[in-house]
Amino acid sequence: MIPINELFRRDFWALAREQKGYYSWAQREAWRLYRAVNGHRRRCHCMDDPDPQQLVDQLFAEGLGGNPLIDCVFSGLARAESRFALRFIPQRSHEERLTGALLSELEAGLFLISERFKEISLQRYGKALEVDFLHYDLSRGGKIEKDTGGDLAIILSVDLPDMPRQLRYAAFQAKKVEGSTSIAKEQYQTLLSQFSDAAAYLFYDMNRATALPPMVVQAEAMKRKVEADPTTSSCTISHGEVEDGLPLSLWLLTKVVKGKVGISARSFCDAMNQISQGPTGQGRLAVLSIGRPITLETNNDNALEVDLGAAGV
Repeated sequence: MIPINELFRRDFWALAREQKGYYSWAQREAWRLYRAVNGHRRRCHCMDDPDPQQLVDQLFAEGLGGNPLIDCVFSGLARAESRFALRFIPQRSHEERLTGALLSELEAGLFLISERFKEISLQRYGKALEVDFLHYDLSRGGKIEKDTGGDLAIILSVDLPDMPRQLRYAAFQAKKVEGSTSIAKEQYQTLLSQFSDAAAYLFYDMNRATALPPMVVQAEAMKRKVEADPTTSSCTISHGEVEDGLPLSLWLLTKVVKGKVGISARSFCDAMNQISQGPTGQGRLAVLSIGRPITLETNNDNALEVDLGAAGV
């Protein structure tokens, strides 16, 4: 069987050659990477002293080592993160444009693995399932526009025959980081109060020497730092603290997919209502559906309506 990342070998080689992205992160956070995937992967001889290069090479070659369809999705997401870090970060755009570029790369990466996903599902389940991705600008006008002002919300739907069905969402504030970055405390408190365990920051590494993939740090994990000095209106988050998070692909596929983070919703409509209410409605929405196609419609108020089939019931 051809490795699922065969189409993306050149992108991963570029990271390995320059020791950037996952390779740079693993140099300092090898155990964090190992723990993120250890629940899915067989024991290996490097357990006692994880070798960063070997860990990343193995991850890109074999995936997470669990369900092959999740591995297939991981290859598409990791390819998107690699291209984003190597091609868009050097342009040094602001957060809004970088978020748009990231979502476009995610859609492209998942489109490229979509046929492979169908092949694997046909072999595993006897039917061709689908992976689908949608990103949508919620601030284009209409009923929801008055509530927007955040950066990104992600809804993840998983409907595979041998995995628990999941429909979960999370909300992100995007921040560029180079050496360090500043977090506005009022913005942080608003995000955390509205989304709780589903609140997170998505950090874009602007340091060309490291070129980390987009890193997710949950808002709750930053609470002690934010509340350390109540006399200030902001706090500083270092590059090292950002590295304590997880790449977006791993966060989605080892945390959200397993129901460890994010908020569970009964339907897409329920998730959408929760995302759009309150003072921090999101400017952009991404929907990742693993196992079902996405049908998109907008109603007369230009509000988004999505059908995820049985995954959204």
